[in-house]
Amino acid sequence: MYLPFYKIARTLALFAPSKYKYLIRQWGYDNKVKQNLKYINNNKKRVIKKLKKDIKKRRLNVVFYVYDHTKWKCQSLYELMEKSKDFKPCIFVTKNCAKKENFNFQTNNDLKKVFNFFKLKNMRVFLAYDTYKEKFIPFKNMPLKPDIIFYQHPWYVQESQGPVVCSKFALTCYVPYFIATSISQTEYCLRFHQYVQNHYVLNELVKNFYSKNTPNKGVNIKSVGHPMLDFFYLNKNKTFANENYVIYAPHWSVDNKNVLFWGTFLWCGQFILNYAKKHPEINWVFKPHPCLKGYLKNNNYLTKEEIEQYWQAWAKVGTICENGNYLDIFMQSKAMITDCGSFETEYLLTKKPLIHLKSAGAMPFNPSVEKIVQTYYNVQNIDELKETLDRVVIENIDDKKQERIEIIRKLNYENNFAAQNIIDDLLKTLL
Repeated sequence: MYLPFYKIARTLALFAPSKYKYLIRQWGYDNKVKQNLKYINNNKKRVIKKLKKDIKKRRLNVVFYVYDHTKWKCQSLYELMEKSKDFKPCIFVTKNCAKKENFNFQTNNDLKKVFNFFKLKNMRVFLAYDTYKEKFIPFKNMPLKPDIIFYQHPWYVQESQGPVVCSKFALTCYVPYFIATSISQTEYCLRFHQYVQNHYVLNELVKNFYSKNTPNKGVNIKSVGHPMLDFFYLNKNKTFANENYVIYAPHWSVDNKNVLFWGTFLWCGQFILNYAKKHPEINWVFKPHPCLKGYLKNNNYLTKEEIEQYWQAWAKVGTICENGNYLDIFMQSKAMITDCGSFETEYLLTKKPLIHLKSAGAMPFNPSVEKIVQTYYNVQNIDELKETLDRVVIENIDDKKQERIEIIRKLNYENNFAAQNIIDDLLKTLL
């Protein structure tokens, strides 16, 4: 029998003395999570039993839940499944359920952009949001009913499309849209992370770190690599054009209102733009985080007009890249300037120099990324930034290249095919 523990607790807390309100709400939350986990585990046994029978008769429907195409990181997995006799992949495009005042809020136009991104790639794609009725379509009611669901976002997932409800008919998996980077519990300790049945992570270092700090001790965590890095595995013998791009990629977390506080845009965004203007001989690429515009505007750091002026200034200096297909640009570049966590790992495989912009209050990196960052050029003020830009970008001096090559070897990133590892893991369960 399902009991609405959290609703009961919130009601009780209204009438309780102030010193007990938090404890009562926490009791309700904890019991809600326990109840959901029991429900999910019971469903998992039944669903796997069913899928073991179905996979012998047909290709299983694998759904990738997507609400932001700029964060689409599972192309290699989709393509490998498309070639498989066991899996039939497709994309369910939906909205996130962030409210209007939230910088993650999405409109119907945003939804259309995401849908068209996959349509233009000739991928199997369905809308899981009714734009006329302004309603989410439960995944159980979609024309193609999922057998396996891959999530890439742990935030703003609508309930009827989430891992608790969907566990009744599908095996739920999670491949984060970002490369595991920080020690923040938001990366691995949300209730979402407990609810998914397979949580795929980058390597054993990350798995061990997460497992020590999660309530379920990492029973659902599996080390496979990351599909985003498969690009380098699949293209290791390809020769890329040398465009000598210098990429500036600022993160959105520019203040301590969020747990990461990696963003350095407020102290160096204008300086880097001005530096680019002074060096038109360089092919500049501006690659902002998708949330940067919204965060700057919603928190009153810049007006809408000032944001547009800044973006337009970059358009005159170089190229603006605001989509998820950027690894070709990485390979065609000569250096990157960034404070963005995932790029610390993604850019490593280019073997090229990275200028890491450090925020004084930044969330520390996890053990895996901490090793990588030591092979980069770390700066934390304008003077250090200018000196490093002159040395690395203008004079082409890179003293740490051999250190990066060595860390790639130690972490075994070049010889790892995450998409195949994930498929192997699924087949191990289902066959």
